[in-house]
Amino acid sequence: MLTLMKQEYYKAFKQNRLYIWLILGFIFPIAIIGICKSTRTAGSIINLGQSLIYVEMAGIIITALSISQEFGFGTIRPLLSRRFSRGEVFISKLLLNISVYIGLFLSAFIGTVLATAIFAPKYDFSQKLGYIGNSWQGMMISIMDVALQMIFVAALVLMVTNMVKSSGAAIGLGVVMIVATPIISVISLKLIDLAPILKWNPFNIYLGIASIGQVKPSIMAQIMDMSQGAMISAYLIYIVLMYGIAYLIFRKRSV
Repeated sequence: MLTLMKQEYYKAFKQNRLYIWLILGFIFPIAIIGICKSTRTAGSIINLGQSLIYVEMAGIIITALSISQEFGFGTIRPLLSRRFSRGEVFISKLLLNISVYIGLFLSAFIGTVLATAIFAPKYDFSQKLGYIGNSWQGMMISIMDVALQMIFVAALVLMVTNMVKSSGAAIGLGVVMIVATPIISVISLKLIDLAPILKWNPFNIYLGIASIGQVKPSIMAQIMDMSQGAMISAYLIYIVLMYGIAYLIFRKRSV
């Protein structure tokens, strides 16, 4: 498995230019905070200088490419011929993607702290920001919130990538899920109006997860018509189902 992971990182750096994605993640908040004075506020800083949208999109693109390129470049055959099982290959992809997400968040975090120190030296990270705590805690909540969204969207992306054998379609779906949240919200509300049980639809659960840290749990329960615990449980069930389906498709896919 260690050899397999080494190969995954090698391909990520050589084929997908992972180092460029990480460097851009570091530069993005510095550029935003440095150029736009309006972003030198607590709301912007706890969102890593508005770089979280970049982190999410970069993570989804790399997730889609990690699978599609194996079949597109024909590198899946040598992997399987070396007695690596499809299960091991799939797990290595998941581990690679998780480590890429961590790297992207870390690079954006460091860039944000550096940019704040340079362009907003008087900013106090220990200041209180309502019920979420101080700025450090707010940053961690924002990172956790986006990470949960990425894991959900990545599951859909892996499913689509394996179904249609195209990274383009999967990336398109991921981008829509990320930037079209208001549209998804409207669709979800319409479904719930048709039948209350549809509050458990995956779009509604995704929207609920995206709201963690933004509103109090009590208000969240009123909006979602379910407790935060129930919503998280539904989220975990969807995650297991989607990644399980993605693996089953990957295992049956011809090389």
